[in-house]
Amino acid sequence: MEDAVEKELVDEAIIQQMIEDTDSEVMPMLIDHYIAETLHRTQILDQAFVEQDIDVIKFESHTLGSTSLALGNRMLSNLARKIEHLCVTDQKEAALALHRELLSVVQHSVDALIQRKELGFS
Repeated sequence: MEDAVEKELVDEAIIQQMIEDTDSEVMPMLIDHYIAETLHRTQILDQAFVEQDIDVIKFESHTLGSTSLALGNRMLSNLARKIEHLCVTDQKEAALALHRELLSVVQHSVDALIQRKELGFS
């Protein structure tokens, strides 16, 4: 992916704030935990989309939106929140239509965060 897109996927200001709030040495662990949790939630969401289980989609997308923003994955957070909003406002078909886009954004966001992690945090 191009740098411009990667910058949209990982918000450096949030990363820097996390370093200030915690410690640069814990960032790799936080990122690893976030990635594992995100991939687990994505599996749950993928199945919920297949089953058209709006309650699960709403819950998991809410959680994914919050955790993604906390680690600087703003694009993923925004998409997850959009899906949640569509579920809350009973726009089931519109929410379900975002299934593949969500899977794609998750993969690109995780990849971008891994690349950011490889740069280090000192």
